[in-house]
Amino acid sequence: MEWSSICLVLGISILAVIVKLAFPPWNYPRNIPTIPFYVTLLPSIFDVDQEDVFELYLRKPLEKYGAVKLFFGSRWNIVVSRPELLAQVFKDEDTFAKSGNHIKIPYGVISAYTGENVISAHGAIWKRFRKAITPGLQFFDHRPLVKNASRFCGLIETQLMKCEKMAPATGDGDNSRSSGSAEFEVAMPELIQRLSLANISEVALGIDIGTLTRENSQLHVKLKNVKSNIFKPLYLNFPMLDRLPIPSRQRAREYVEDFRRCLVKAVRDSMIDNYTFEQTKFASSDLIRSFNRGEISEKQLIDNLVIIVVAGHENPQLLLTTCFYMFGKHANWQESVRAEVQECGDKSLDELPLLNSFIFECIRLYPPLSQIINRCTTKKCMLGKDVVIPKGAYVGYNNISTGRYVAAWGETANKFLPERWGDNITDIMSEWRHRKNTSAMSAFHGGRRACLGEKLALMEVRITMATVLKTFEWSLSPNWVDKVTPAGPLCPAGLKLCFTRIEEIEQSERVSERASIQSCPKWWHSARPIQAPNRLDARKKTC
Repeated sequence: MEWSSICLVLGISILAVIVKLAFPPWNYPRNIPTIPFYVTLLPSIFDVDQEDVFELYLRKPLEKYGAVKLFFGSRWNIVVSRPELLAQVFKDEDTFAKSGNHIKIPYGVISAYTGENVISAHGAIWKRFRKAITPGLQFFDHRPLVKNASRFCGLIETQLMKCEKMAPATGDGDNSRSSGSAEFEVAMPELIQRLSLANISEVALGIDIGTLTRENSQLHVKLKNVKSNIFKPLYLNFPMLDRLPIPSRQRAREYVEDFRRCLVKAVRDSMIDNYTFEQTKFASSDLIRSFNRGEISEKQLIDNLVIIVVAGHENPQLLLTTCFYMFGKHANWQESVRAEVQECGDKSLDELPLLNSFIFECIRLYPPLSQIINRCTTKKCMLGKDVVIPKGAYVGYNNISTGRYVAAWGETANKFLPERWGDNITDIMSEWRHRKNTSAMSAFHGGRRACLGEKLALMEVRITMATVLKTFEWSLSPNWVDKVTPAGPLCPAGLKLCFTRIEEIEQSERVSERASIQSCPKWWHSARPIQAPNRLDARKKTC
């Protein structure tokens, strides 16, 4: 009898868990569709990526209803995509309050990673964080970005030289062009990560962690350990598993603590012990001063230093990866934008129409964070005209869907068309602001909680892409499988590109042109002066 009772209780408990996972709470709105709970688990089981999941399960219901019920992070959530509904969420921050991982899953490894910070905090403490961090992210020295972009090109050059040493001397292999200029495959993820880490650490923290000058910077190695363990689809969907003594999750937690200690030591050595923070205006300097005044705790100081590095390098890294990918995929745009940056002269990069419209279109189609669920309703409320949401429900938004929302972007919403932004820089920037204000462009969030690092991120991408375009030409590697990341941050997964030096292409074309001229009849030479065409001039005419 006793065993029967135990089995009955156990069976009921298991059934209750299954019901909780498989079905949303009874008080969730019933006039929006429910996405099957297993959908977010598909990347853990099958070889599918985020775009596959979006196209198969999310696009149509989000397009039709503007919001859905979605299981993610051990709970059912309301996920919004319609710009008008998203604008309401951004505007009514008191009802749709920020609730980060430190509140939602305080036991999770990802919560230990970023803690309570300016992105996830709410209310008075958020205002304190924002006051300290904003000046350093709005007014900064852009010269490190220029220097680092040049060093980044040096890293690509180093990779090319290694490939050349390994390639056959004849140049007849797969890595050579018929024109005689060689192109070699380069794996991009680690190089771009090293660049973005160098940029944020120098511009926002005021320290040089050596990611571009040393092969294995200590902080970079520790961050790679974290990122290779923390963004697993299974644990993103079921963070309660972090409560269990699973060896891989215990190891991930150790990697997180190790990274945080290493970052704190770097800031202490470079900014605190020598009192550099007192004479500088970096975001880290203002945070340290805020801590010294007793406005924030030591843990809050560390949490915000970590989030500056984590978000400040990761989002530009993702966007840069997407830009490299799209330039490799659209050679005509690569040539046109290269011509534009070559001839820009004294113009600022933020005044170039082709470059900026290209970047904005990349953000629209591939927002660095595809989905964000970090708001919790503080009371029962109405979303739109008829979606009633109970108190305590988590609400988020799907940036992929919003950026491709047909009602907002038209029938070409799923196509890569940078020209949609306008044909002059005034119209392009006006359209960019309009799309953000109407929440049709949600990659940088909106309302009072709009991304503090948008200005820095866009400048970083402009400078990097302009510098690399002047130096190299590239295409997608035929050995690379065209797919995006399976979960979490969104960008092409494991991107590989084939690079060629611009000077080699020009030299090869000049040689080819001379050979062509020499093969002409003698009367042609006497009738026409010999002048080798300039490839860049030809490109300028097409710009």
